[in-house]
Amino acid sequence: MKTLKISAIAGALCLLLVFVLGACGGEEEAPTPTPRTETAAPTATPTTAPVAMEPTATPTPLPPGATPPPPTPTPVPAATPTPIPPDPGFDAEGYFKGKTIRMMVGFNPGGGTDAQARFMSREWPKFIPGEPRIIVTNMTPVVTERNFVWNSKPDGFTLGLEATAGIFDQFTPQAQFDMRESTMIGITSGKEGLWVIRGTLPYGCFETAWDSPGPTLTIATSVPTPADLGADVVLGWLSDLFNVPLEIRNLAAAGSAEQYLYIERGDTNSWISGTIWDQFPRTRPGWTATGFIRPFADLSIPGFDLGHNGEADFHCPNVADAHLNEEQTSIYNAMRGPQVYASKNIVGPTGIPDDVVAVLRQALADAMADEEFAASMQRFTGIKNNFTHGDQADIELDQTVEDFIANKELIDQITRDVFNKYVR
Repeated sequence: MKTLKISAIAGALCLLLVFVLGACGGEEEAPTPTPRTETAAPTATPTTAPVAMEPTATPTPLPPGATPPPPTPTPVPAATPTPIPPDPGFDAEGYFKGKTIRMMVGFNPGGGTDAQARFMSREWPKFIPGEPRIIVTNMTPVVTERNFVWNSKPDGFTLGLEATAGIFDQFTPQAQFDMRESTMIGITSGKEGLWVIRGTLPYGCFETAWDSPGPTLTIATSVPTPADLGADVVLGWLSDLFNVPLEIRNLAAAGSAEQYLYIERGDTNSWISGTIWDQFPRTRPGWTATGFIRPFADLSIPGFDLGHNGEADFHCPNVADAHLNEEQTSIYNAMRGPQVYASKNIVGPTGIPDDVVAVLRQALADAMADEEFAASMQRFTGIKNNFTHGDQADIELDQTVEDFIANKELIDQITRDVFNKYVR
């Protein structure tokens, strides 16, 4: 197999990506606050559906001949801001009462993001003044959905419930948005990632597949161009680093709803995801209990442990903690961070008035602080809660995008090599 340019990659790395710390109007007119900016009209019209033990390995050194990068600066976490409360002079109840919020989802029904949106549509309005109606709209692919939200009227009545921070999506050719200018309402989960395999494969955890002659691990994703690989590029990088047999199958759709079918039918034998581990007992009871699906690699941020999902323990170690040295972890973070730093999150277009943003952020914070709401959502979706207030999440998102841009040349090089070698 062709070997990726690991030494060149390591030498090119200049900055450690900072893992920030943590988590359509109705008929009547609402009181109109003064907007900061106005955006273009929507570019698409969607169909809307109302919603009534393997041991830990010693860290691996760089490959022979590799040149370590220069020392990277120690990340300095952004200060946690004090949440800005809504202006008491703003009539929030009058603004939202009798109105409809459209919650956009960039995946088909049946996956974790869609499940959380369906729960939110039923329960979140109770925490928003005026209790507006929320309807869920599925629009694929996710870049089209993000473009729709970006181009919507900035009034707080069109929001996206997203599966990632959207940073990789921003740099695809079709993207019309800049996540630094989007309005982050809040993050409900994040920091976790995993690679699971079918139980028929003769592998234990990740290290048991090193230097293996086969069988090949197959995953499904939608990657018509290298830019569409996104954070999945880390699979090719890890597979090349440790000589793991891998094939990335380019399919038209690869959301959670499709991944379940691919695994069940045997079209693929592994799956990389963010929050799916705790969903399995709800969506496919018995899969992890019987070993039909088994842990393979913990791809969470360093220091995160996926733990027990109620059926089985994710006993495989965190890849960065167990198998990568400091320089390799820096590369890993640069590729993985933009996806796992924020899993489920609610975001709106640029230019939503400050008063409206403050009300929505407070309503989400109140909901996530409510024990019954938080426990019910986690139980319904199977996704661990890890909340970050919108004021803090906005700062973290800006910083994460900037750090990604600082490493983009390096990531682009890895992405091209992984695409050419592994995508079929």
